[in-house]
Amino acid sequence: MEGSSALEMGWTAYKRPGFGRRMARLARQQPAGVFGLIVLSVFVFLGIFGPAITPYDPKELSVCEPLGGPSLGHLFGCNRNGQDVLSRVIAGARISLMISSAAVFIGAGAGAFLGVLSGYAGRWVDYLIQRSGEAYAAFPALVLFFLLRTAFGPGIKTIVIAIAIGALFGGNRILRGATIIERNMVYVEAARSVGCSGPRIFFRHVIINLLPLTVVLMSGALGGAILAESGLAFLGLGVAPGTPSWGIDMSGDNISVARLGYWHVVVFPGIAISLVVLAANLLGDSLRDIWDPRLRR
Repeated sequence: MEGSSALEMGWTAYKRPGFGRRMARLARQQPAGVFGLIVLSVFVFLGIFGPAITPYDPKELSVCEPLGGPSLGHLFGCNRNGQDVLSRVIAGARISLMISSAAVFIGAGAGAFLGVLSGYAGRWVDYLIQRSGEAYAAFPALVLFFLLRTAFGPGIKTIVIAIAIGALFGGNRILRGATIIERNMVYVEAARSVGCSGPRIFFRHVIINLLPLTVVLMSGALGGAILAESGLAFLGLGVAPGTPSWGIDMSGDNISVARLGYWHVVVFPGIAISLVVLAANLLGDSLRDIWDPRLRR
């Protein structure tokens, strides 16, 4: 009786910390992940509401003195067309958010499914998917973009398709290897022994257990998609000229102007790109540390 009462007292004394305390403890353990989450949240907010909260019209010319430096009225200065750089940086988040999120969810999402299917099914399915990835890796990505541009014309749709195809095989092999390990786990054998079908095990068990790794890979693909969109805009192959875009604001004549001492024209768009890509990578690393029990402290 005394032993049972002591056990009951022990269970009564233990109380799971509240959600707020658990989140605070997690934030203390993963400060880099918190930073990445905050920056990405700001990026998403600006992508949705950016054009409505800009201090000036990002497309309007001569709102200030051309190439004017940072000041109280124009915190990031003005470019050579007299456009407010801060307004263009804020509005440029929408283009990057639209293209990168669409490309990641379409390309990386489909690629994750193909990677898991390749590792689980094996045989000819695995052979077909992996050889397709190797064939794509041997094909220059810029040439593929030119072919898509010829077929569909310039525009956001073409950029999304090109980046999505690149993301299709990005984390394919990582998920394939993880799936091969997962399909040989004891719980899969137990599910087979009680009569679960192959598709049920695949969708209800294997995919669910690989979702954390998929989210981590997609967060990394987000940064890659933003860099790809900015790179195409830098080369003059992105959205239409004049559209607020971080890549456009760092390209062409703006580089020449920056060499003359007007550094603010390209530095602030470059900082925006660097911050978002860094935040995506930091958040992905933190999610991996949180969800992988082997990496928990």
